[in-house]
Amino acid sequence: MDSTRRLFLTVAEGAVLFTVASWAFVLMTLAVRPPVSFHGEAIAGPATVFIPDSLAAWWLFRRARTNRSLADARRAATAFAVSAPLTLGVGYLLGELVGGYAEVILGSRFILPAVASFIIVLMIFVPGAVVMWVLHPSGGVGAVPESDQDEHC
Repeated sequence: MDSTRRLFLTVAEGAVLFTVASWAFVLMTLAVRPPVSFHGEAIAGPATVFIPDSLAAWWLFRRARTNRSLADARRAATAFAVSAPLTLGVGYLLGELVGGYAEVILGSRFILPAVASFIIVLMIFVPGAVVMWVLHPSGGVGAVPESDQDEHC
């Protein structure tokens, strides 16, 4: 298996890990915590995203370090850590739209599976694309040396 495919699969595993862990944190905080003040909510809300995100980014860094240089693994983990929470937020917002269409097309029993599938697919492809873009030989910016792009434009 080539390194690009291996990295994409690693990012996909990290994205699924992040998504499931954030859902687990949300369900855990809803199930076990008593009603708290606004200050408690201000801490618990971001923690349900940033703790799983930091764990998934660390896991991605450790897995990417086996096949890539330290700088590449660091760039991949940073790109994942920034793009994954943003993608999850957009997935939750667009999940409402997907759920509405799923109800009309498939019936009310398929709303939750359709929304969960959409969010997981979105979580796999967007952070994967961002990490691949950052680790592109151009570093995500500038012209690729073998291309016909003019560097002085």
